[in-house]
Amino acid sequence: MSQPGRAVHLLRIAIVLAAVFNVLALIVMVRTTPIAFTVFMFVGQPLFAIAFVLLLGAILADLRARQIL
Repeated sequence: MSQPGRAVHLLRIAIVLAAVFNVLALIVMVRTTPIAFTVFMFVGQPLFAIAFVLLLGAILADLRARQIL
């Protein structure tokens, strides 16, 4: 079996970060406390941004690997 490429690793990390973001958002939706909201704003939002950037990186890496870009 071949090793998964860089794009696959980036996608896995992006999925985990997006899942953590969703858990934080769910906590804020179910029980809004000042601490939960603060954690969501200072941790959740950057996690989502990082996951989005990693997703774009994985897409570009896959396109370069297939020599489309």
